Amino acid sequence: MRRRSAQGVAILAVAAGTSGFALAACSLGGGISQAPPPVIAPPPSPGPPAAGPPPPGPACGNGKRLRVHFYDVGQALAALVDLPDGRHVLVDTGDSPARSGCGEVCATKHNALLAKLRADLHGAPIDLLWVTHQHSDHIGGAPEVLAAFKVGAYVDNGKDERKAEVRLAHRAAEQHGARVGTVDPAHAEAPLEATSELRITPVVPATWPPSCAHDANACSILLRIDYCASSVLFTGDAEHDEESRLTTLAPVTLLQVGHHGSDTSTTPAFLSRAKPRYAVISAGRPDEGLNADYCHPRALVVERLTRVLGGPGRQTLRAFDGTRCAGAQPSEWRDAATSDRMWATARDGDVVVSTGGDGVFVRD
Repeated sequence: MRRRSAQGVAILAVAAGTSGFALAACSLGGGISQAPPPVIAPPPSPGPPAAGPPPPGPACGNGKRLRVHFYDVGQALAALVDLPDGRHVLVDTGDSPARSGCGEVCATKHNALLAKLRADLHGAPIDLLWVTHQHSDHIGGAPEVLAAFKVGAYVDNGKDERKAEVRLAHRAAEQHGARVGTVDPAHAEAPLEATSELRITPVVPATWPPSCAHDANACSILLRIDYCASSVLFTGDAEHDEESRLTTLAPVTLLQVGHHGSDTSTTPAFLSRAKPRYAVISAGRPDEGLNADYCHPRALVVERLTRVLGGPGRQTLRAFDGTRCAGAQPSEWRDAATSDRMWATARDGDVVVSTGGDGVFVRD
């Protein structure tokens, strides 16, 4: 990863497995319910084990948990990861509260996000703010997050520095003392220090796909976190072209489903390599805010994921099954059967899941 000065000039390349940032120790954020949640055993997972640290011994983790908060931010993404060593990673920041065309929805969701972060962080800093790409529904809330919380490091893909949302985010990072860094195909080093049980790994292609020149989704920087035998992969809005170029992609336990469940992402080829056991879709409800223009998630993707996750369970998810979102009719939405190992913010609200490093995630 390269660090940028206030003018955006690369000043340091950090070697893999080391950290260019001061790390703050803090207590775990978020709580667990008093009654243990039911454990859904993962299905058999043939093929090679997930990438990450060496296979853990029986005492790996020592009872500490990794927790992921997927916040209900509408047609956007914001996920807080409570690492078992007390550090915190925020992946994306939801949409701008003032985004044009979103009405009161974006402002309401944004204010709720800030309130939930305050409650879940308990005064602790955000050690890493990771922006997958520069679309408003991922970077739009960054200025307010940077102003409201102590952030150790801000990382994005270095693209679109003249774009208004990016300028505002970088300015806020510099004003509030966050180190600004870039992860891209030429600078894919780890942004936080690893431990014997925990590894944080950027996942990017060797080169950006040609579509990256005109589509910010195609320049998404993925983030993988391994904890003992458990792992989570954040994909942002990575689409087909980029997915096919991810030569380091390996099986993962929990998948943040790309592009809010759009059919531009999550191909069968991608899933055959990622082999997720659990999945979370962050998307708006039908006709909620800007999802009236996007119609996420798509029924095709929901059903494809359900097959990979072991087949239908007890619930369904409202998904779009039409050919074009523009002018879509209510009849083009239907209830698609979902796996019990799939969660969606549109149906479930905030989704908080945790693991003890044993390859099993439960909803808290």
